[in-house]
Amino acid sequence: MERILTFCKKIVDETGQEHLLYYWLLKKEGKEDAIYGIEIAKYKQEKLIEKEQIASLSTSESRVIEFIQKMARGNVTPMTLLPLADDFLSA
Repeated sequence: MERILTFCKKIVDETGQEHLLYYWLLKKEGKEDAIYGIEIAKYKQEKLIEKEQIASLSTSESRVIEFIQKMARGNVTPMTLLPLADDFLSA
């Protein structure tokens, strides 16, 4: 599976601590079409503290990139990715 870094954002939590959020586009070549997904990783002081991925969201690269852009704009963390992906898939 190929991982393509799409966004990296610095956020500050409610305690004033800084974190980095990395948003990755995942690409897996299928028999006919590629399948795209998303991974979000959260780091604190260069240490991975949280990560979540969904390897198979859609065969539409542009749709998954649009979803990643929305996640980055909203500062979505790995913990909240799965419920938001359910909404994405239902739309």
